[in-house]
Amino acid sequence: MHKIFYDAECPICVREIELIMQDSRAGFMEAVPIQGSEAVLAQYGITTEAALTYLHVLTDDGVMLQKMAAVRKMYEGYQGFALVKLANLPLLDKLADRLYPWFARHRYQFPKWLLPRPECEGGVCRIPPKERTKK
Repeated sequence: MHKIFYDAECPICVREIELIMQDSRAGFMEAVPIQGSEAVLAQYGITTEAALTYLHVLTDDGVMLQKMAAVRKMYEGYQGFALVKLANLPLLDKLADRLYPWFARHRYQFPKWLLPRPECEGGVCRIPPKERTKK
């Protein structure tokens, strides 16, 4: 079973995980909050800051994927999100690979109307991962 490590304090991340886990094909994945899983991620050389910034998926064969490779694995077989399917097309895949790091680093700055929930709990989604790891 693949393990998806996600930021449980990020409204966009939580909403995507909720949607994926509702899908009937979600049985091959386990959603694991980063918060409390830092030791597991550290075994793969992943810092807390990197984990909070980029998506990581541990495949069932023990390979740790990150960034767009992790996104592609997470949406593998999922029928609901056409944008990820487009990101797998030739030429667009390379563009997605380049754009994902920017999106991941700036997701906390998106306007409230784009977020799946009207308010961010405690303002956490407005605090960049780099700042949150300084606590």
